[in-house]
Amino acid sequence: MDESLFASAPVIAGAVALVLLLFVLALLRLKNGQTKVADQMRQQNRHLDKELQKSNKQLLEVRSVVVGLGQKVSEQHDIIQHLNERITELEQEDSDGRLYSRASKMVQLGADLNELIEECELPKAEAELMMSLQKKIAGKEKVPPLESSPERQKVKSHQRRARR
Repeated sequence: MDESLFASAPVIAGAVALVLLLFVLALLRLKNGQTKVADQMRQQNRHLDKELQKSNKQLLEVRSVVVGLGQKVSEQHDIIQHLNERITELEQEDSDGRLYSRASKMVQLGADLNELIEECELPKAEAELMMSLQKKIAGKEKVPPLESSPERQKVKSHQRRARR
């Protein structure tokens, strides 16, 4: 029995060496696989970092565009507010125009000075002017001629001087 044990000892030692060799090969293969996976992960990580940087740049561009648009919107809002104020002013001016139109119609219908002052809330001088204009338009008052040409004005001024 002792001899069979010695004879089988090289077999056992060979088997153990074979198992150890297979175990070392498996470990090397596992390490190789892990190295490849780690390389792939690093590569994927680099790719994702580049994508993240690209996205950050795009986000900054979008932010700057949004800020620019916000400024434009603010400017447009200011313009709209100014235009609304201007419209209100023009409506007020137009209401004054309506008062003068009403006063003109009242004069045409025969209203007197006091009625114009009370009904249209016109100052006395404006009411008098309105009545005078309406009378001139109606032909009840003589309208002085307009001197539009400078030559005619010179001739008339010479004539006046000659009379003196």
